[in-house]
Amino acid sequence: MIARLKLRPKNFLDDSRRQWQFSTYAWLLRNTGGHAKFVDTELVLPTEEFFPDRGLKGRAGVATLFRRVRDHAGMADWPCTVEVEGGEPRAEGELPHADGLRVITYRRGEFDSGALVAHFGRELARYLLTTVPEPPPGGEARREAAVELAAGFLGFGLFMANAVTRHAIFRLSEGELAHALALFCLLRRLPADCADEHLNPHLRKYVRLSALDLAQHEAAFQQLRAVIAVETAECTLPTRAV
Repeated sequence: MIARLKLRPKNFLDDSRRQWQFSTYAWLLRNTGGHAKFVDTELVLPTEEFFPDRGLKGRAGVATLFRRVRDHAGMADWPCTVEVEGGEPRAEGELPHADGLRVITYRRGEFDSGALVAHFGRELARYLLTTVPEPPPGGEARREAAVELAAGFLGFGLFMANAVTRHAIFRLSEGELAHALALFCLLRRLPADCADEHLNPHLRKYVRLSALDLAQHEAAFQQLRAVIAVETAECTLPTRAV
């Protein structure tokens, strides 16, 4: 009788890109309170539980959505606001501010709530990373990609993955963002399919394949779960408002 061979799942990302995501998560954990703080982070979903303000449109709707995203990021007490895009153009990665108040902008007339959540989550992640003195893995050339991964780290990975399929301009590909979502779920010990109901169909397959690949790297997850905050860290991972 011939024994069946147990086939090893195929790599979803190449080794360098997978390792960069693990390294960046370790960097984020070190500088935001460690894994013990991270376990309180929720995966934010497009449900009434997270976004109960249905039917609001226009500037009032955007402002309310921004406050919800800021609360879920745990940054309700951070001095930031949202305004319609306008005025002088800013350089990539630059967050406008006035009198110490960080200003996050959006395009006039835009109200795709999912895309706005991704945008606000990314810009809040950018704001958070301004408090981290240590450069991201890969250096400043990888900062924008680290900002996008950090948005998922804050709980907005589903929105980031869905947004990139709608032609959002991100440094990370949809495959990399699906992989990042699977990484978040496994590190939080959530089922890999917990977001399936709200994901674009082909992304469900990407997340599932990513999870199968990542399951082969338990040692890397153990290292992440052992990460504690560095003593010199100037910030801790925000906690979602209750």
